[in-house]
Amino acid sequence: MQNFLGDYECSIDSKGRMLIPSRFRRLIPADNDNKFVISLGKEQCLNLYPLNEWRDDVEKRLHQLPPGLKKRKVIRFYSKMSRHVESDKSGRIAIPRKFLEVINNPGKVVAVGLLNYMEIWSFDDYRDISMKIENDFQKLEWEY
Repeated sequence: MQNFLGDYECSIDSKGRMLIPSRFRRLIPADNDNKFVISLGKEQCLNLYPLNEWRDDVEKRLHQLPPGLKKRKVIRFYSKMSRHVESDKSGRIAIPRKFLEVINNPGKVVAVGLLNYMEIWSFDDYRDISMKIENDFQKLEWEY
């Protein structure tokens, strides 16, 4: 399992490509073959999973859902709102246009490590949510 931590500002070029931060690229196992799955996040962001983590986490959870309508709806959502992407030799991924539209076509984004995957936020949305995160954390009933 990767351990993506931290947040890094990244630019989106005119072709919709983002350079995955080098600190994150170093954590991706060689057997991942530069393959990722990008999907719509639950908030106003995108989720980027190395393919091995997608299989070990998301696919496993989807298969564990009990048969029925709820399972089909969840799988349809992930099928519709997820795409396979590959990084090039420079470590860039091409983010599909419809995904960029979801986060308002920013020129600058923030890649945030969430242990086994990354979130991609527009710079402005991440700045706004960062302030809220710090305030909310103080109210949590969780200690480490």
